[in-house]
Amino acid sequence: MPTSDEIEVKRSREYIEEILLEAAESSAGELLVRYEQPRVQTYSLIDGKYVKGKDLPIKDWNSFFYLLRYSYFDKDKYQIRGKEALYTFGWKDGMENVIRITISRSPLPQPKFDKIEDIFSEFEDQRWGAVKSIFLSILNLALEQNFNEIVMELHGETVEINYTRKNGQRTPMVISSDTYDALSRLIGEKYLAFGFMTTKFRDKEYLIRLAELNEDIVAPRIRLEIEELLPQE
Repeated sequence: MPTSDEIEVKRSREYIEEILLEAAESSAGELLVRYEQPRVQTYSLIDGKYVKGKDLPIKDWNSFFYLLRYSYFDKDKYQIRGKEALYTFGWKDGMENVIRITISRSPLPQPKFDKIEDIFSEFEDQRWGAVKSIFLSILNLALEQNFNEIVMELHGETVEINYTRKNGQRTPMVISSDTYDALSRLIGEKYLAFGFMTTKFRDKEYLIRLAELNEDIVAPRIRLEIEELLPQE
């Protein structure tokens, strides 16, 4: 069972994170926290004026001050990564029973997911370039057209690729077998070395499973399953 002190610290942390995030997501350039016994009152500096914000039921100002100063601002700065920006809070010396915190915002780089990111490019020999392009083209087409399965089978000098949806609809395609051996190695030993990979495509995230990798010399076969990962609520 947590002690009363531990419960109070937990609540104080929740208050701190709540008021910091709320101020950051507004247009405030500064947050002022003042002890107005028996509560703590917050103010946001917006367009040159302090706007009254949350009041917090905190009786022990010294403990609250110590927690904020030395758990969050031990290096005078604290950062929170938001959905679209990185919020940086800076500690400023205030008067007695007053805390002043500056707020600045930096936009986060927005990745483009029109094509699958090649996360292995730094680790592979440039000679893999053509093979990687083939694999990414095959996978991009499946994601573009909302297919759920890709099956690749070698037939002599060609590779038959079948794209399948859950409703049974199938679309075949044929490519040369020249790079099929290297393609199967790339998939089995690198991209799906753990049996799966995740990737983002047009703001959606997908799970790619290596459902089958038959390395039979006569009729090698690769089967990939694709599942869209829904965001957690």
